Amino acid sequence: MAGRSLDHSIWFHKPFKADEWLLFMIESPIASNGRGFTTGRMYTRSGELVVSVAQEGLIKGKMQPRAKL
Repeated sequence: MAGRSLDHSIWFHKPFKADEWLLFMIESPIASNGRGFTTGRMYTRSGELVVSVAQEGLIKGKMQPRAKL
């Protein structure tokens, strides 16, 4: 498998310290026709949403060698 990023975005909602504990939750609601889409959210220890992300990617399988005739 090989993948390439088609586009990605990140939104910073509130200030936070990157050297403190953060929970990163990620999900992929759809992967179809050679494309995949993921979203993610980052929360502080107190449960505040501080970052949101989204990415769309191209997914390509490895080519199989052709059988010799």
